[in-house]
Amino acid sequence: MLTLSNISQIYKQGNDSIKVLDNLSLKLDKFCNVGLIGPSGSGKSTLLNLIGLLENPTSGRIKINDLDCEELNLEEKTNFRRNNIGFIFQNNQLLEDFTCEENVALPLILNGISYKKSILKAQELLVDLGLDTRMKIKPSLLSGGEQQRVAVLRALIKRPLIILADEPTGSLDDLNAKNVFKQIINLSKKQKTTTITATHNIELLSYFDICYKIEKGKLIEYK
Repeated sequence: MLTLSNISQIYKQGNDSIKVLDNLSLKLDKFCNVGLIGPSGSGKSTLLNLIGLLENPTSGRIKINDLDCEELNLEEKTNFRRNNIGFIFQNNQLLEDFTCEENVALPLILNGISYKKSILKAQELLVDLGLDTRMKIKPSLLSGGEQQRVAVLRALIKRPLIILADEPTGSLDDLNAKNVFKQIINLSKKQKTTTITATHNIELLSYFDICYKIEKGKLIEYK
């Protein structure tokens, strides 16, 4: 399903080279919930960006469903990402000029689904998460937890193969963090979507099927 083979990522800083990831490999054969932990600067976000085809590795190969992503051109990567990968960020990145239902529906609209059908699907998901009274309002009127739930639904509405979540609960208090993360896990299991989450919150580790720590550019299973 997802295979990373000998991935290295090196950044140039002046005359210096900084190796963030060092010959890293990972193989996931079926959908699961994966945790990534490690201190700031360890390479968690870099790894998510590589899996999400937002960056190219310095060396190594990335395969998703046996498709060698390094053989895709820029347009092909964009189309593959749009159809198969969802993103959840710490700051949710909701569009303030759109209503909640429009924010959730946006990935379907961008993929050519009619506005009406996209909105109906968004409304269905919002009801499932108890946000039926929030459909028509703008994100600025939501609580932090509600905003992040909308962001979760936006990522999942197109039923992607993979969800990449970068500190998705980092801006929430402990109670909201646990509630939002439970909903991410429950929805991804329902859709059979693999979720890879980078987090500092060790209280969330029990929700993962497997957890890895990035240390000195390597992936180490964390138990």
